[in-house]
Amino acid sequence: PTKEDAFEAFEAHRPDWLTEARDCAMSLGQYGATVTIDDVRELCPPPPDADPRIMGAVFKSKQWKKVGSRSSRRRECHHRPVAIFMRRFG
Repeated sequence: PTKEDAFEAFEAHRPDWLTEARDCAMSLGQYGATVTIDDVRELCPPPPDADPRIMGAVFKSKQWKKVGSRSSRRRECHHRPVAIFMRRFG
């Protein structure tokens, strides 16, 4: 399966959490603030059985643009890079 297949499956099986997480990300991204999945996870923890590799589905829309990356704050993911996103306005 491709990454797109995994995102579609996540959309189908976790629509309530994705909606909540996306609302959280939009709120965090107000006024031009940058947001990472770490920020979203702190306020809206994913379901325990959610595959952490597909958390990027939260930012899969034209409302977000990737503006960089940085090391994750999460020890359990060995501080791997996470994308930094900024809301698109207008």
